[in-house]
Amino acid sequence: MARHPNKHIHEAIKYAESRGRRFEKASGHAHIFGERFCPSAARGGCMVRVFSTPRGPENHAARIRREVDQCPHPGEDDGGA
Repeated sequence: MARHPNKHIHEAIKYAESRGRRFEKASGHAHIFGERFCPSAARGGCMVRVFSTPRGPENHAARIRREVDQCPHPGEDDGGA
C-alpha cells in the first residue's frame, strides 16, 4: 500500500482497502496521489481520486470514507452492499 503523507488520508485509504476497494498510486508527476476503485470491474464502477495536497485533508479523508460507505457495489467485507 502506498503511504500518503497525511495521516487522515492514509487511514481513509486503509479503510477503503479493508472494505475491498483497490487503490492505484498515480505516477510521480501527477496532481493526484492515486485513485480508489470499487470491486465492480464494470465500466460503471465507482472511482474516487485521492489528492496529494488537498485544501482540507480531514474533509478529503471523510469524503473518501463516505464514498466507500455509499458505494452501491458490494465489497469483500461490506456484508452485501
